[in-house]
Amino acid sequence: MINFLLFLAVIYLFSCTALYVLQDKLIFFPPQPVEDIYQLMRKNEIEFSINNEVLHGWKIDLNKASNKTILYFGGNAEDVVYLNHEAKEFNVRQSITFNYPGYGKSSGKPSQLSLYNNALVVYDLVVKKYQLSADDIIVIGRSLGSSVATYLAANREVSGLILITPFDSIENMASKQYKFFPVKFLLKHPFSTVDYISSVKNPVLMIAAYEDEIIADINLQNLREVAGKQNRFIQYPYVGHNTIQMHESYYKEINNFIEGL
Repeated sequence: MINFLLFLAVIYLFSCTALYVLQDKLIFFPPQPVEDIYQLMRKNEIEFSINNEVLHGWKIDLNKASNKTILYFGGNAEDVVYLNHEAKEFNVRQSITFNYPGYGKSSGKPSQLSLYNNALVVYDLVVKKYQLSADDIIVIGRSLGSSVATYLAANREVSGLILITPFDSIENMASKQYKFFPVKFLLKHPFSTVDYISSVKNPVLMIAAYEDEIIADINLQNLREVAGKQNRFIQYPYVGHNTIQMHESYYKEINNFIEGL
């Protein structure tokens, strides 16, 4: 019996170690660049150098009559090159986006620290290089990017914040998936959006999907409660985590929010 319990303890400790060591691969899914798509969007390419690493992205010019600029932060497995297609739906002057470290042609390794810190540096560089006013910047974050966008909006002045399929924290999500493990002590990348949302002083629009197969409703509601009732919240039926943009009111609602800022 003692030997059996020792065996179980060893297995448990091995599993904890494996979760700690392998968590980067369980959390981040960096896409490789699709050269044909990158060539098509080459005219919009921009690059910033941050701490000897290159952040590769795109600046998409849109409506010159608008004074608004979108800073977009993508989802976990998203190559934001495809914002070049989607950006035409937004009634703004321009949309600016960068792939995370290790994503696409951006160098470096993804981590909570690198994503959060790079968001602040990108904001500062974009404001300076393109002579933008904080009142003209709308930050949009989708899925994992909703945490990055919230962190940025809590630490820099922006006009508004738009969160697409957001969540309270990866820690809370992982704690439900790995119930028998001390997730709080093993996790290096908690991405705790809920810790920063209350520090955002500007208007927030949250758009969620009823059929979201990745974000549980409790993880959405936790965030919503902390964000406060004064912020705009929409949950669309018949769409999921990766199809929410297909809802007929999706772009209309985003543009209405932007026009009201």
